[in-house]
Amino acid sequence: MKRISLSRLGRKIDLLNHITKNPGKPYTWENKETTSQPGNYHLSGAYGGWELDQICKSGGSRDVLNTGHIPKRELYHLICAYMEGIIRTQSNEL
Repeated sequence: MKRISLSRLGRKIDLLNHITKNPGKPYTWENKETTSQPGNYHLSGAYGGWELDQICKSGGSRDVLNTGHIPKRELYHLICAYMEGIIRTQSNEL
């Protein structure tokens, strides 16, 4: 079994942002001002675990999968399943 690294998780989230047509970065910095990018998926790390978060319209973020912070491998598989659901839904819309 391959090790799930943070860079591997990051690439999976980059792909998730791409297929959902969301911004690639959670924040932009222009003229010394930070602006949140609603819709962006990104990682949150705490307590030795990781979770998939998404920037809300209000500028805050939410735990998309409602898992709290979990091990990288578990999160990786949940993100894969989440993406599969999105892809199947998009293909049914055609």
